[in-house]
Amino acid sequence: MKHSRYRPAAFFLMLRALPVLVEGTGVATKHCLIDPPHALRHDSQLRCPPPIDESIGSQPVDWSPWTHQPDCVNAEKDPSLKYCVYSNSRHGYQGISIITKPKTAADSTDMLDEEFPGGHRINNTTPSYAVVDIPPKGKGVVATRKIKRAEPFMSDWATVVLDVSFPKVMQQQVGHQFLHLAAEQLSNPDKVLELGRSSTKAIDIMEDILGTNAFSYTLGGDSHMALYPEVARINHACKPNAFVRFSATSFDVKVVASRDIEIGEEITISYIPMNHPREKRQRDLRRWGFQCKCSLCTASKTEIAASDYRREKIASLQDDLLKAIAELDGTTAVRAAYEILALVKAEDITSMVATQYEILARLFWKAGDTETATKYAQQSLDTLMDLGYIDYRPDDLPLLLKDFTT
Repeated sequence: MKHSRYRPAAFFLMLRALPVLVEGTGVATKHCLIDPPHALRHDSQLRCPPPIDESIGSQPVDWSPWTHQPDCVNAEKDPSLKYCVYSNSRHGYQGISIITKPKTAADSTDMLDEEFPGGHRINNTTPSYAVVDIPPKGKGVVATRKIKRAEPFMSDWATVVLDVSFPKVMQQQVGHQFLHLAAEQLSNPDKVLELGRSSTKAIDIMEDILGTNAFSYTLGGDSHMALYPEVARINHACKPNAFVRFSATSFDVKVVASRDIEIGEEITISYIPMNHPREKRQRDLRRWGFQCKCSLCTASKTEIAASDYRREKIASLQDDLLKAIAELDGTTAVRAAYEILALVKAEDITSMVATQYEILARLFWKAGDTETATKYAQQSLDTLMDLGYIDYRPDDLPLLLKDFTT
């Protein structure tokens, strides 16, 4: 393998600009006993597997639950850092490959799920959507039946997960080889290789695919990017009819309807934060190589101006809120929170409504008004459940209130 002096790759530049579409939360760091009592060793190995690398034995049992022996390389800029490709071709419905550090991979093994193939289905029913050609967008997703508000209608598993520090410290050719290996060790590489590509800076197919389609993702406390091939087919809208819901305990995600979706209607999600004015949204979306022509971006000039005014007002009030909290000015903070709540409701930015209720709850809790705080905390949870962001659990309210005291 030829090695050359480290230079910033196109992928390195793309990673700097990768937007947070939806932030996924990975498994927390574990703390394992280095030398557990003999009677507990078998259980500890199952619950907290040790980090493994290319030096592990040559038998499949040695690198289980991975289906391929790890392939590893030390970072060119920092030889103390090692990254490996960890693949399980049976995970989800087409396998998963993770390029990360050995410790992170070991900590993530309990997130693997091999019991439910057919990841694009919900409850093993016929899919509620179809991938079709939508000129001039290319591929897109449309509803094949009426989908109700707050209904999870698509499930998908991550197929390629990449530590974002990897291309920054790795020789470009080596990085490309590892990305190719990650794709090749999936059970169906074509599902990834056929995804859309829009980068003008990429010089390799896998970096283009990841730069175009991946989500920001946190695994083991480190920043990664995760590719979900089925979700990647969904196009953007600044006022989408669906959103992606991540799991904190597995590599799967669900797509949930944020309002009723009719038969034949295109399903959309937002690639960018939803509270920005039109010009900033269009500027942010240029990295995907298109100009948004959703209903919000093509409204009348007056409607666009009014929407931008509200969104800019929201941003200004958020600054006022943070300043008031820092200065312990509760009256100003509560006033700003109420104004933000009214504006996000007027703009129908549903994802921010629950957040504002929680902020109000925390402010009143801090002021000693626990009754009002509890009311807003419940409204926050009710909003999240109504929108499909969370499922009902009877202990949610006590847990949220307990968090106010920490």
